[in-house]
Amino acid sequence: MAQGANMKCAVRAVAGRAFEDILDGYFPLSESVRQMMVRHGFTSMWITVLHAPVMTLKGLAPTDPVPFSLPKTYAGMIEHMALGAASSDNRVHLVGVGNWFWVDGRDEVDTFPPSTRLGEPAFVRGIGIGEADAEAGTRMSVALARLDPSEPIDRELEAATRRLGWQASRAWRFETGVPAIRRSDDRDVPSSLFGRAVGTDKLSREVASLPASASLSDWDHVLVDVSPDHPDRDALEFAQRL
Repeated sequence: MAQGANMKCAVRAVAGRAFEDILDGYFPLSESVRQMMVRHGFTSMWITVLHAPVMTLKGLAPTDPVPFSLPKTYAGMIEHMALGAASSDNRVHLVGVGNWFWVDGRDEVDTFPPSTRLGEPAFVRGIGIGEADAEAGTRMSVALARLDPSEPIDRELEAATRRLGWQASRAWRFETGVPAIRRSDDRDVPSSLFGRAVGTDKLSREVASLPASASLSDWDHVLVDVSPDHPDRDALEFAQRL
């Protein structure tokens, strides 16, 4: 961990990257997310899901096959959702904010069950973090930060970006204490992972927040490298589209 004299501030480069992928359909959402994390070697992950059909099948175990035909009363749609995921012991814990609806209004609740099955594969964009710390001499493209709340946010993010050796970054604030996947309100920005850009001429008014699990309680921001000299051109392109 690199940190300055002020113990309120710290920044830690971690193994991770921006990415794009497809969530498998027909599985429970939590299982599709777990499989994606295994494929990429992530232990923590944030993704956005847009316009994904879902189905609620009462009495069907997570391992049971999906019927070939579904009554319309089982159908629903995720309009947009920002998810945070943390894996432990081959299980995944999901938190998030978003909006969704069901054809049968009797299924409407203010939290979205992770056991809900995706009706089709869903395209997602996001940020993933693996288990490894930064190796000496290796440039990482994701970092965790703890910033001094008494200082201007722009100054703190710019300082963290410089300490990482990056020319530019995008930053997201963690929203902790989110117990489940809940409906969004006017304060949420779940339709995109858009965060504040640092070191460029494009700045958002606020640092968009991401739902975070308790495992990240020591940190309050995640930063992604968007420097023009980024060594991984695919990761740079994905990061620019978040």
